[in-house]
Amino acid sequence: MAGPRLVVEGPSFTTLPYGLWDAVQKPTADTNHWQNGITWVERCGNGDTLYDECIAVTGTGGAPASGQAALSQNITQTNRGATSFACYAEFDCSPVGLPDAASIAETALDKVAAYQLEKAFWTGVAGKTTSGGVGQTTVFPHLAASATLLDPGNSTIVLQPTASQAASGGATTDVADGLGQLQGALASCYHGAGVIHIPTTALPTFIAWDMVEDRDGGLYTHTGNRVVVGQGYPGTSPAGAAPAAGTTWIYGTGAVFGYQASVNIGSLVELFDRTENTYHMVAERVYVLGFECCLFATQIQLGVPT
Repeated sequence: MAGPRLVVEGPSFTTLPYGLWDAVQKPTADTNHWQNGITWVERCGNGDTLYDECIAVTGTGGAPASGQAALSQNITQTNRGATSFACYAEFDCSPVGLPDAASIAETALDKVAAYQLEKAFWTGVAGKTTSGGVGQTTVFPHLAASATLLDPGNSTIVLQPTASQAASGGATTDVADGLGQLQGALASCYHGAGVIHIPTTALPTFIAWDMVEDRDGGLYTHTGNRVVVGQGYPGTSPAGAAPAAGTTWIYGTGAVFGYQASVNIGSLVELFDRTENTYHMVAERVYVLGFECCLFATQIQLGVPT
């Protein structure tokens, strides 16, 4: 009779590249109060030019009216807000080997956090009901949004902007045209390096059309916008509808920033289940994410050039 099988460690875990958290700007915070949510003043707009009659002007066309044009406001200031949410891992384990339980729980969280983070940021949905169904839309701001939401406690703060369709008429288009229109909309709105959000199903199409390139471990369009390839991105429309077969929705935003808390492990006393003689290990990490100025969406065809 063969002896008992040897207990060994499983393979090490490697996160996928080009994920959302890799592209997030991570400012430092002096306190943990950000876990209650954050607000900030957003300044966006277009610069105007002025005619100065003291400067010689050459070219064709009629002479401008005398006198210098009056300055006018060309930057819009908006109060923006974002809510916090938690990614978590829960599992049962034996009291045997308990001293390692905390590190095991943190490792388990590392395996699911990227997916949970990206799914919440795309859909706005966090958690689940006790019956295992879909949770509530509580993550603001998020990508797939068909309406603007003001903070219920302060109507001067925008929690959620509407995702405007970049493609004219909202038609499904090939990836080159769709990305071009998305980047054009970002250029008109943001004037800086934005972020293109695509699901993993779209990456082969982007590569086949030579739409992206790797720069020092990050993925970028040729114009310099960062590309996030989200394993938790479901490709749904601003209304939350699943994309038609052979298509997906992609989104464009201004720069994304966020905060991440330390991993919290529940109290071992509270987690112990005396009826089963096991510990319900829970590890969770709180996040909050926001983005600047713009939110655009377009639906593209998947597939290689013909």
